[in-house]
Amino acid sequence: MFNNHIFENWLDKKADEILSKVDREKISTEEMIILILKAQTNHFDHMDLEIKSELQRVDQKIEHINADLGNRMSIIDKKIDSRFMWTIGLTAAGFSGLYLKLFFA
Repeated sequence: MFNNHIFENWLDKKADEILSKVDREKISTEEMIILILKAQTNHFDHMDLEIKSELQRVDQKIEHINADLGNRMSIIDKKIDSRFMWTIGLTAAGFSGLYLKLFFA
């Protein structure tokens, strides 16, 4: 919708023109607004870069945690499966013993 490159070039050119006359002349309110706008765009650019780098670090940490959690969950799954099988075996043995006791008693 709005070509940022054209706007940035215009703003850079105007800010440079105004900055070149700051020490020599008094600048108008409109020129001060242009300088403030340039400062804000610089600030937004730096904040954008910082936020993107922080988000990348957070993504990497989350991926690391997910990978670590996945390894731990597989270990827990194996332990649960093992205990479940033992429980089934012991239950089957118990019922078999009870059935044999009732059948042969």
